[in-house]
Amino acid sequence: MKKLPSVSFFCPAYCDEENLPKLIPKADALLKKIAKRYEIIIIEDCSPDKTGDVADSLAKEYNNIQVIHHKTNRGYGGALKSGFENSKYEYVMYTDGDNQYDVDEFYGFIPFLDYADVVSGYARKKAVTFRRKVQSLIYNKLISILFFIPANDLNCSMKIYKRKVIDSMKIHSLSAFIDAEMIIKARRKGFKIKQLPVTHYSRLSGVEGGSKMNVIVDTIKDMIRFRLGYF
Repeated sequence: MKKLPSVSFFCPAYCDEENLPKLIPKADALLKKIAKRYEIIIIEDCSPDKTGDVADSLAKEYNNIQVIHHKTNRGYGGALKSGFENSKYEYVMYTDGDNQYDVDEFYGFIPFLDYADVVSGYARKKAVTFRRKVQSLIYNKLISILFFIPANDLNCSMKIYKRKVIDSMKIHSLSAFIDAEMIIKARRKGFKIKQLPVTHYSRLSGVEGGSKMNVIVDTIKDMIRFRLGYF
């Protein structure tokens, strides 16, 4: 496989003290094979457990790792935004710190970067509750209707962006709407987007927060603000 010139990999981490020691070694092994140069960034979002300590220990154990500690919890969108703002290399790759995706599936993304500017995963089958599945279906339907684009599992956290796509836009969302905001803006700017199926695994440890009411409300607020042209 032809190696990419440089890759920034990041993951948001909240209550993932047991997940990061499994994710980071796999990510490091992957990046060694696909990139000439790389960095790993852990966005530690003010976790109440030992996630911050675990992340700092991993940074001492592995080269090219930096940890960004949020002094207050900024939520999923805020964590992703920190990742994009602190990534420096030509390709930016990310997944969640909860180990619900297999980073080895990124191998299948690489060939499509020859012509696609964004390669985005979508879960073949979500390993979540029925409520979360309905919530995701409604959310993606709303995106399709409001923004006139095909929306298939936009919040899947298995994505690779070329640097030029990120540099072309200003990111406003601090909620889970951030994924949709970026994909919509990328489409409007004419960038080529490729979606590929990935496997979604059940969370084995940590805290699931995507169905919390405050998360849903903040996401809807950002969706409405974007639709009305406020950003």
